[in-house]
Amino acid sequence: MGSNNNNSDEDTEYLKALEAQRLAFESQFGSLESMGFEDKTKDITVGSDSSSHNSDSDINDNNNDDDEEEDSENDGDSDSDSDIDVGSRDNETKVTEKSSSMITRGPKVITFNGPADDFIAPSKKDKKLLSSGKSLIHTIIKEQESEEREMNDNKNDNENLEEENLQNDIELQQFLKESHLLSAFNNNNSTSSSITSGVALTLQGMNGSKSDSIAYQDDQVMGKARARTLEMRLNGLSKINGHSKNIDKLEKVPMHVRKGMIKKHVERIQRYEKDAAEGGIVLSKVKKGQFRKIESTYKKDIERRIGQSIKRKDIERNTRRERGLKINTIGRSTRNGLVVSKSRH
Repeated sequence: MGSNNNNSDEDTEYLKALEAQRLAFESQFGSLESMGFEDKTKDITVGSDSSSHNSDSDINDNNNDDDEEEDSENDGDSDSDSDIDVGSRDNETKVTEKSSSMITRGPKVITFNGPADDFIAPSKKDKKLLSSGKSLIHTIIKEQESEEREMNDNKNDNENLEEENLQNDIELQQFLKESHLLSAFNNNNSTSSSITSGVALTLQGMNGSKSDSIAYQDDQVMGKARARTLEMRLNGLSKINGHSKNIDKLEKVPMHVRKGMIKKHVERIQRYEKDAAEGGIVLSKVKKGQFRKIESTYKKDIERRIGQSIKRKDIERNTRRERGLKINTIGRSTRNGLVVSKSRH
């Protein structure tokens, strides 16, 4: 009998612990039935209640048999045991009532992914499409096609703009190279007084003056200026292709005549540089031995007879100092003495 009572007490304690755990879970997450699952703990509680009733009835029968054999004191003990069983049943009913109340007071589940409750009335355009039997997919496809067309048009415009800018850059570079030549052969009386150099011609063109007064386009350049510009462009192309030797060939002229022409041309260049220095004009640098290109260079076409530089000075510029044999020595020889690195110490 003592062992049966102990087992029943352990079962009731275990069931109470399960019930408390279930109530705590439902208070935080809600009941399993509301989530769509089957609550099997309720079946266990019902089965445990029936088993507890059967065990209690067996205990009462045994107690009645013992009461017939024992004294009235044992009758008092059986009455106290029955009172304890009734109290435990009352506690179990209270726990079940609390659990039912907790289930009714469970948390409210809110779904954010559900459809919106607000009704949006269709627009007039949508109504017309629906009445005509067309779906909204046609309009979406048309909008996408129009956007693609706009993108393609913008790409074509950008490509055309890049080509135009490239063409303008090429024309500007040619104009800068040929500005001195054009100013030398400028025969317009209206601009001869105002334009005295290629720089003035370039600035006048960049400031946006009338294009009729400035001859820098191919269809506006005529006569010797046109021939010289074309020759200059051809010479530039041939130099790029590696045929500079054929270009640098000079016309056959007697030696004393060529020396006199070089001397006279150098005097003109010195006079031009002196006038520029007195007038505060900064001229571009020229390589050592080369002739500065001035107005007489283009007008008299003197480069065909004397060349672009003095040959002797070109040789001096191109020659390199012989450094001798490459021998592994200690340190580095300078004008201040022998310099030895720290790693050699």
